[in-house]
Amino acid sequence: MVTMKGSWKLLTVFDIDIELHISFLLLLPLVLFFDWLFSVVLFVLFTSIVAHELTHALIAKREGIEVKRIILLPIGGMAVMSESKLSAFDEFRMAIAGPMFNLVFCTLIALGVWAFGIPIYDLAGWNMVLDTEAAVPFIPFLVSSYFWLNWLLGVFNLFIPAIPLDGGRVFRSVLAMGMKYVDATRIATRVSRIVTVFLFLFAFLTYNLILMVISVFIWLGSAAEMEFALSDELLTGVPLANVIRTNYLLVDDDDSIDMVVEDMITSRSLVALIELDGHIGTTSLYDIRHVPKSKWKTTKIGRVARKLRPISMSHSIMDALKKMNKDQVDALPVTYKHKLKGVVFRDDILKVFEILKVVNA
Repeated sequence: MVTMKGSWKLLTVFDIDIELHISFLLLLPLVLFFDWLFSVVLFVLFTSIVAHELTHALIAKREGIEVKRIILLPIGGMAVMSESKLSAFDEFRMAIAGPMFNLVFCTLIALGVWAFGIPIYDLAGWNMVLDTEAAVPFIPFLVSSYFWLNWLLGVFNLFIPAIPLDGGRVFRSVLAMGMKYVDATRIATRVSRIVTVFLFLFAFLTYNLILMVISVFIWLGSAAEMEFALSDELLTGVPLANVIRTNYLLVDDDDSIDMVVEDMITSRSLVALIELDGHIGTTSLYDIRHVPKSKWKTTKIGRVARKLRPISMSHSIMDALKKMNKDQVDALPVTYKHKLKGVVFRDDILKVFEILKVVNA
């Protein structure tokens, strides 16, 4: 099954879905081009990444954070969690857990190798085997791959102080123990950009394409972390009433899609609200365009609408933004004393955020 985010669900572990992103199709030509060694390394790398991310996820679940899924990408893994503000110490524990798992696993492999006398390659020998694609025994190569890839994952994530790597989160959490979270994130982001520039230059000079891609990922990830921390600082406490729209489009669930589209054009609205069995639902052009146009006249809008729990007028703009991210929608119905009062749109929240950034610069 392909999810809305373009990934395939592989399995479920501890009630957490493990998904493979569609971008993995880019690796298929490499699998066909190289011999079995590449397939073994790929399998070892991403089973290790799953274990790394699961360690983060289990610590998060102990803190009451909902962990939705883990998505495997060609450059690593990402645990998708509900947005919840942790204490600096809890973030430190969660960030350090993943790389510590990798390093402890390396230690257990080393003890097993010593106890059972399994021959493995040193790092230079392992790299030489990969470069020459020489014929090698399977078990020593498999054990060596698990040892060195987990060592690389642990060291790279822990000792490079760049967000969104674990080392950057550890660095940020330590700073946050003595200052405001947004200020700690600002310092960590600046350090991340300096580190990223050096990583990219090193990757460029050594023709390391993978490290170049990772450097770009770190740069973009650190910018996203800064935006979220700043939005949390500026939007928390701002009344939802400041951005609510009262001129919303309300349609009947029995209306056909083509009728609703005409109403959207007339009202210049990208979202329509629908009353569904006593609940409030929303539908947008994104939902509608997944239905073939040939079926718009015969398909009722209620079939593509999403049931949503409205947000109360007493909440802040940041609360609404977090709920939108969780529900993966761009608009939310707003109620006051259990009566529908209007709609809040993501675009309106982002406009307020841009204004507040200038005002508070």
